[in-house]
Amino acid sequence: MGKTLSLRERIEHAAASQAVENVKARHTYLHGRADATGEWSTIWSRRPDCSWAHAFGRMRGFEQVWYGSVTCYDAMAFENWLAMYKKYPEVGGKDPRPLMEASVHTLVTDIIEVAADGQSARASYITPGVIHSVLTPMGKKYCNVLWERYGSDFVLENGEWKYLHEHVCPDIMTHLDCENWAAESYKRLTSAKDTPPPTLGSPPPVTDPGPLHTPYTPVTPPQNTCPWPEPYESLDADNSY
Repeated sequence: MGKTLSLRERIEHAAASQAVENVKARHTYLHGRADATGEWSTIWSRRPDCSWAHAFGRMRGFEQVWYGSVTCYDAMAFENWLAMYKKYPEVGGKDPRPLMEASVHTLVTDIIEVAADGQSARASYITPGVIHSVLTPMGKKYCNVLWERYGSDFVLENGEWKYLHEHVCPDIMTHLDCENWAAESYKRLTSAKDTPPPTLGSPPPVTDPGPLHTPYTPVTPPQNTCPWPEPYESLDADNSY
């Protein structure tokens, strides 16, 4: 950047970086207990240009993001509850959402850049984690292990930092303790059958259809789908996820 920040600006940017990290941590907690309503009703901007993307595509606008990330997600939780309450009657009266799964996303290698104008921030994370459930309609536990990358944009609204965009890039996903993810990827690649890679369920409606990012295979070239942020002046088409 051509601008040299004053001491006051540097302190403000450091505080903004910490605030953005706290927003990300709140996302991790709320997602961990499958509380999509709590996440999108508290830490997200409702601007019409907000977006959320995964390998399957990008949802644009708060209405579409809410439908895909809250309405459809809650529907899966209630369908799961209805499918298992006879097997586990003790779930009666409990919130169906955290009973569905626990998404444990650790956040590492965070790179956060605050815009020179102080009105936005961009962040990149690697998130090794697991998605597991103890109570399932099948009557047995399951656990998926996955490595993803986050590209996130945040904006300052009325003195509070909010999510504006997020792009999730799944690199590795397989079942924990029972499969070798690299070997399974090779088997799918060389099999005569058209065996799809693991997914996290049916994708919701999107404005920009995917695939926006391809999970690992032995022949997949490196993908820089969500490059880490560089110093920038303000959030724009060239500096945004």
